[in-house]
Amino acid sequence: MMTESTSAAGAKTLDNGIRVLKAVAAHPRGLGVTEIAREVGVHRTVAYRLLGTLARHALVAQDQDGRYRLGLGVVELSMSLRSDLRSVAQPHLRDLAEATGATAHLTIPDGDDVVSIAVTEPANAGVHVAYQVGFRHPSAVGAAGLAILLGRPEQPEERPEVTVGRGRGFAASAGELQSGAWGLAAPVTGGDGVAVASVGVVALGPLDETATAPLVLRAAAAIRAGFPG
Repeated sequence: MMTESTSAAGAKTLDNGIRVLKAVAAHPRGLGVTEIAREVGVHRTVAYRLLGTLARHALVAQDQDGRYRLGLGVVELSMSLRSDLRSVAQPHLRDLAEATGATAHLTIPDGDDVVSIAVTEPANAGVHVAYQVGFRHPSAVGAAGLAILLGRPEQPEERPEVTVGRGRGFAASAGELQSGAWGLAAPVTGGDGVAVASVGVVALGPLDETATAPLVLRAAAAIRAGFPG
């Protein structure tokens, strides 16, 4: 029979496991066990045990260098996340990636963070930014998050980039999530006119903003027109 103490211990283990998964998701290049333990605030052996459980469910995977990254199980879970929005966005992401030669992505808000739920890489580019489905970061950092913020009511002490972006309809950022990477994104609004997602591109270096912004804005408008929410 489960007691109150065992129930509390189970909840703590679950909480730690989720925090481990979030730590791995926040570092696309991977983290070692010691780094994960330090970020989560648990003993190395606890982190190792939690990683083992997550790996058995394919939520994390260990590379040959011993570092952990998100596993394919996360992709499977994400396929059901806002599948209606994803299905509408996919052809427009493909067109956007090919038109700009950059990686196109669809991102949604999740609390104070944003999470990518669809990514399309350009087929006609020799090199491009690897942007993972499930990649999570604070909404106030990076073009994808800033675009969602500018598509929502003004908030006290918001970043100047959000205020400026609200007037232009899009946000751009450089080097905020990855050194040298450049991104531009626009909000996708729902029926109430408030952003439910953002669509954008990320490249290894700055693109021509005057040429890229209209393409991203067109993609955002097309997704909005096809999304019933």
